Amino acid sequence: MTIEDEVRSLQKFRMFHHVETPKLKLLAMISDRIVFQPGETIYEQGEASDAVYIVLEGQYKVSLHTPDGVIDFAQHVRGTLLGEAGVLCEQNRMVSITAETTVTALRVDRESFLELIKESLPFNLAVMRELGRQIMDLNNICAQLVQRLPKGAPAADAARSIASPANAH
Repeated sequence: MTIEDEVRSLQKFRMFHHVETPKLKLLAMISDRIVFQPGETIYEQGEASDAVYIVLEGQYKVSLHTPDGVIDFAQHVRGTLLGEAGVLCEQNRMVSITAETTVTALRVDRESFLELIKESLPFNLAVMRELGRQIMDLNNICAQLVQRLPKGAPAADAARSIASPANAH
């Protein structure tokens, strides 16, 4: 696939509609195109956040490893960013991502991604919009879960991470 083909693929995503074509071309040039087969791990919870992935094609699932087992809590399809929060916050991966179907993605290393955010306000805004959308989705999920709690049950224990053991305070 040529750089121009990848730029056209990126332009189809709502997230990149306002990003300048030269910046999308730069994004395509600094990215590595990677194909993950069904069942293959894109990245694992706890790993260093060394790159961001832009899913061009395919479906993947998001899993959280907890002391009580693995929780598969989301499935997504093309047109999304993966790993941007960990890169931006300099945190290890919070979840594991596994290909459900064949997934084609662009892998952008951490430094290149951060540089592109600094250089392009429209790209920066695209990433912020994507993060905002994810926060809104998570808020909706949380609201649905809270509604399922028994009346009078606390909605959250803010002092404890879901990924940490209950007795690890």
